[in-house]
Amino acid sequence: NDQLPALASELVELGCAVIIALGPYAIQAARDASTTIPIVFTGIGANFALTRNARNMTGVVEELIESSAKRLALLAEAIPVLRRVGIIANPDNYGTLVYLRQCQAWARSSHATIHVYDLRDPDDVFPAFTRMSDDRIEAIVVFPDSVIFGQRDRIAQTALNNNLPGIYIYREWVAAGGLFAYGANQEKIIRKRISEIVAKILEGAMPGDLPLQQGELELFINLKTAKA
Repeated sequence: NDQLPALASELVELGCAVIIALGPYAIQAARDASTTIPIVFTGIGANFALTRNARNMTGVVEELIESSAKRLALLAEAIPVLRRVGIIANPDNYGTLVYLRQCQAWARSSHATIHVYDLRDPDDVFPAFTRMSDDRIEAIVVFPDSVIFGQRDRIAQTALNNNLPGIYIYREWVAAGGLFAYGANQEKIIRKRISEIVAKILEGAMPGDLPLQQGELELFINLKTAKA
């Protein structure tokens, strides 16, 4: 993430017609680098201020807050005896506290206990799972974050090796071996919606005149993992 401001500045210097930004850190870097070049973004929650009040920006937003509790509810539906849930989160992420409040409310109403395991760095993955074993965690939920997403193969496979079912946010987690995911289909958003927005801008539309679009939430299941 610390490389993003320099990369965004390089794109501005190259005179790009449009910048596409994926995720809050890339969006912020692009926004800081230019107030005139159109920026089309995705990979950010609809409730956060970064998506508003900029005439050169538009894109596709996701529902990330309420769906945090929905993921827990889906996990409990798959595992009716679920009582001890581990949450993998980056405390430095801008949305972690908001997501956590949703999950804590669900836990209180469902008589479940949640334990949070911080993951700021790739080296935090295996120590987190060691602590989960000590805490007798029965399943995991993984919060949105670019650092965590980058470790999806290690996390999903370590969860499998520890017999821990998990629910994630993106389809890519299920492709990596995770049990299931509930969230926006980023591949579909980028291939179709972002492409359509960029085409309109290249044809002369102003980003500020194009309304934000909402990504649809989808459920993805890894049948091989489910059978295991």
